[in-house]
Amino acid sequence: MTSPADGAALLAGFVLAHAVWNVSDLPNGELLVPFAVSEVENERSLERFEADTQEEAIAAGKAAMQGAMSTADSWAFARDGTMDRDGKEVDVLSVDFWSKGMPEPMTVIQEYQPPTKSSPFRLIGKPILVENGVAQSSAAAKSVLGQVLAGVRSHSKVAVLWNSWQ
Repeated sequence: MTSPADGAALLAGFVLAHAVWNVSDLPNGELLVPFAVSEVENERSLERFEADTQEEAIAAGKAAMQGAMSTADSWAFARDGTMDRDGKEVDVLSVDFWSKGMPEPMTVIQEYQPPTKSSPFRLIGKPILVENGVAQSSAAAKSVLGQVLAGVRSHSKVAVLWNSWQ
């Protein structure tokens, strides 16, 4: 039996793939322009959130997605950022996702290494699922992350590149 999170996770995977594709060749020091993909009656639409600062763009995107909970069937919102891993700040892409029937959005986080003069872009580790602010264990996240990776594979440009980035 599939859950509402499974369908939303497919969309989240597609959006994660698109975000990874975008950041894989950004010039050094540039960040992904936050964006969302919403689905209404099986029609997808993309919206970018440009602002003077990354914080303002992310805030605008989060506000728009809160509003989309009453109009969309599902949505996924991608943004660039950092997180602390073992006392070190690392680059991550985060994708919040939601669909009707889910009480709250979930988040998938993918660590990455931006391209530099001495090393190519690469993904680091596996995606992490966060629910209610808590990173889920591999066992608890297995089903949803399986759907996220299926969504990644559905992105025609990224499906063939994903493994080479790891």
